[in-house]
Amino acid sequence: ARTAADAAMLDLGFPLFVKPLAEGTGKGCEKASKVRDPAALAAAVDRVTRQFAQPALVEAYLPGREFTVGIVGNGAEAGIIAVLEIVMADSAHEDVYGLLNKEECETRVRYLLADDAQARQAGTVALAAYRALGCRDAARIDIRSDARGRPHFLEANPLSGLHPTHSDLPILASLAGWSYDRLIGAIMAAACARYGLALPKAGSRRAA
Repeated sequence: ARTAADAAMLDLGFPLFVKPLAEGTGKGCEKASKVRDPAALAAAVDRVTRQFAQPALVEAYLPGREFTVGIVGNGAEAGIIAVLEIVMADSAHEDVYGLLNKEECETRVRYLLADDAQARQAGTVALAAYRALGCRDAARIDIRSDARGRPHFLEANPLSGLHPTHSDLPILASLAGWSYDRLIGAIMAAACARYGLALPKAGSRRAA
C-alpha cells in the first residue's frame, strides 16, 4: 500500500500487521504495526510511508510461534542447518522482534532450537520457499504460525547478516553445534559447486 486509501481497499480481515516493504533488521516493526481497525491501519500505513519513503507491506497478523530457518546449499542439495524459535524475553521492547530487540538481542530475546512437529513443519515450509524463490548458497527464511499452529512463510533473507555473535544465521548455526568457520565454509562450498569451482584450500592465496 502506498497510501492509507490503498490500504482501505484491501480485502483482508483484522488484525493486520504493517511494515516497510523493503527493510531489514526489524526496522519499522513495532507495537503500532499490529492493527485491529481501519483507523489504526491508516495510521500505520501513513507512518511507514512517511518514515521510510517506500510502500507499506500489509499482511495478516499471525499470532503463533515465530521461527527463523537457516538453510545452506542449492536446489535439491539445499539443506536445513536448524530451526530457531524466537521468543521475546521479559525485558523485550513492545514484544515485537523489531530493531531495538534485534540490536540488544543478548538481553531482550531468547533463541531456542526447536525440533517438535510444528518446528519441523516450519522447516519444510522454509525449505520449499527457499527452492521456489531460487535462493542460492545460503539464506534465512522467516516463518510464523497462525492461531491453529500452522506455519506460514513470512519472508526470505537471501543476504543474511553474518556477524559471528549478533546475526541470526550464525546464532542458529552455533546453537546447532556449527562453528563459524564451518558455516562460512559450507556457504563457500555451495557457491563454488554452483560455479563448478574447486573449494580453495585453507591458507591458499591467489598470486598477484
